[in-house]
Amino acid sequence: MAGADDSVYAVVRGRIVSGAYPPGQHLLESVLTAELGVSRSPVRAALRRLTEESLVITEPHRGAFVAQLTRSDIDEVFDLRQNLESKAAGLAALIRSDDEADALFESVRAMEAIIEARSPSYRAELLANNQEFHDLILAAARAPRLVQIVRTLTASSLSLGAFYYYSDEDIARSVAFHRDLAVAILKQHPEVAAALMAAHLGIAHHAFVDRRFGDARA
Repeated sequence: MAGADDSVYAVVRGRIVSGAYPPGQHLLESVLTAELGVSRSPVRAALRRLTEESLVITEPHRGAFVAQLTRSDIDEVFDLRQNLESKAAGLAALIRSDDEADALFESVRAMEAIIEARSPSYRAELLANNQEFHDLILAAARAPRLVQIVRTLTASSLSLGAFYYYSDEDIARSVAFHRDLAVAILKQHPEVAAALMAAHLGIAHHAFVDRRFGDARA
């Protein structure tokens, strides 16, 4: 049952992040069970998890709906991530292992390969790769409380779906930042790594807001 729960959760979450289930959509259990070919139990489990992540809201006597995140919500999440993940990048540069540095470069190469192949699902692949890269840096920082806070932030927002809103130029810039971050962490330059991460997330914030709301924050 745990496998079914995880599978349904992953599918529904992916559809929310990609915009296939847009903000405000009513997530009817009967519709989801029919679409996914499962019983109500894994659907309910998935909706509970997504509610905990603030991707779904549940209203008494009405049911579950895709959360409608505001500009303010997104600004807050990106601002917090910018502060915390820059700290993590600096820590990672100080204490990373050789294997962790190698893994970052492997992730960058994988990202470049995804862009080169440009499969029909390449934005979803980029999304997963991007999350992996940031997770690798968090793991290398060896700061479990910081990691927990950052993962809560990314899980509770649609910032994870930013690649669905990015232009090709935005994506190319993201790859360049990832490569520069990997180099800074390899060379153990904590101040450079922290500054790069802050700039990376700051630019990602502006690009995401610009694509989604039609204007960038000054």
